Amino acid sequence: MLFLVPPAQVEAPPAPAPLTLDLAGALARARAENAMIRAAKARVEERQGLITTTRADALPQLTLIGDFTRVRDVSILNSGFGDTAAQLGFDPTALVAPRNVYTGQAVASQPLFYWGKIGTAIDIAVMGEREAEHAYTTAELDILHGVAKAYLAVLSAQAELEVVEVRKRTAERFLADMKAKLEAQAATELDRLRAESEYLAVLPESLQAEAQHQRSLEVLNGLLGLDPKTSLALGDLGLPDPNQRPTGTERSELAQYRQQEAMLKANERIITSDLRPKFDFSASYGWQAGQTDNLFKTPYDTWRVNVTMRFPVFDGLRSSGKRAQNRAQLEQVRQFRIDKERSIAVEKRSAERELEKAAAFHAAARKAYDAGNEALRMSRESFEQGLITSLDLLQAERTERQLESQRRRAELALWAATFDHRRALGLPPL
Repeated sequence: MLFLVPPAQVEAPPAPAPLTLDLAGALARARAENAMIRAAKARVEERQGLITTTRADALPQLTLIGDFTRVRDVSILNSGFGDTAAQLGFDPTALVAPRNVYTGQAVASQPLFYWGKIGTAIDIAVMGEREAEHAYTTAELDILHGVAKAYLAVLSAQAELEVVEVRKRTAERFLADMKAKLEAQAATELDRLRAESEYLAVLPESLQAEAQHQRSLEVLNGLLGLDPKTSLALGDLGLPDPNQRPTGTERSELAQYRQQEAMLKANERIITSDLRPKFDFSASYGWQAGQTDNLFKTPYDTWRVNVTMRFPVFDGLRSSGKRAQNRAQLEQVRQFRIDKERSIAVEKRSAERELEKAAAFHAAARKAYDAGNEALRMSRESFEQGLITSLDLLQAERTERQLESQRRRAELALWAATFDHRRALGLPPL
C-alpha cells in the first residue's frame, strides 16, 4: 500500500534588510560605483598614458636585431662582369649559389631637431590630461547632483505615499463608521454612499503613489550601481542652512574649453614645424657572417652612423588644409566657450531667484500647515462634543494631510533649489 506524503513546505527566505543610506553615503557610493564616473576616470588615465607615449618620441630608441637570411642573388649575372665571367674561367652557377647570412645588430635612433614639434606634442598631451580632468569633474558633478535629485525624488514619493495611506486609512475608518451607524439607523444610505465614494476615490491615488515610489527607488539604485530591486532606507535631510552662501569656483566646463583652445593653439606650432627641415641620428653596430662560427668575431663586425636631414618641399597642400581645419576648430571651441559663459551666468541668476522663491514658499507652507493642524485639533474637539459630523472631521483630516504633503514638498523643493544653486556655482551637493 502506497502512502502519499505531502512534500514539505519550503519556507521563503526572509527579505533582506533595507540598505540604510543618508545623502552623504549615497554620494560616496555614487563616486565609487557609478559607471559614468568610472568611465570619466578611465579617460583621465588614458590621457596619462598618452603623455608617456608622446614623451617616448623624444627619447632614444634601441632595438636588437637577430636575422637569418638564405638568398640566391642573380644580379651579378646581369652585370658586365657576368658577361665576361665565362671568358675569365668563372663558373656562373658558382657565382649565384645560395648563401646563408647571419646578422646580429643593435640599432639606435634619436631625433635631433624638429623645431619644437616633439616638445609641443608633449605639452599638448599634458593639456589633454588637464582637459580630461575637467571633463571628469563635470561628469562627477552631473552624476552627484543627479543622485541628490533622485534622493529627493524618493523622499518626495515616500512622503506622498504616507499621506495617501493616511487618507486611505481615514476613509476606511469613516466607511466602517457609516456602515455601523446605518445598521443602528443613525445614518442614511446617502451617508454610506458618500463614505464609500471617498474611499474608492483614494484607491487610485494610493496605487499611483506606490508606483511612483518604486520608480524613484529604481532610478536611485541605478545611479548608485545597485540592483533596481534593492530596498533602501533613506535618512531624512532636515532643513538646509539658510545662512550658508557658498562662494563659487570656475566651472569645469569653461576650464575644459580653455584647455581645448590652448591645445589647438599649440597644434598650430606642430603644423608649422612639419614644413621645416628635420634632423635625425641613427647608428647600428653588430656582426654579419655567412657561418654562425664567425659571429661576434673580427673582422665580421659591422657598424653604421647616419645623420639625416629631411626637408619637405611639397606635400600636396596637406599642411595648408590642416592649418585651415585647426583654425576652424579653434574658432568653434571659442564660440562654444562664449555661449557657455553666457548660459552659466543666466543659470546662476536663475538659481538664486529659485532659491529665494523656494525659501518663501517653504515659509508659507509651514504657516499653512500650522494653521491646518490647529484647525484639525479644534475639529476633533468639536466632533467629541457632537458639534460636527464625522464627514466634517474627515474633511479636516484630509485638509491637514494635504497641507502636510505641501509642507514636505516645499521642504524638498528648498533642498532642490539649494542643489541647483550649488551646481550653478560649480560645487557638489554637499
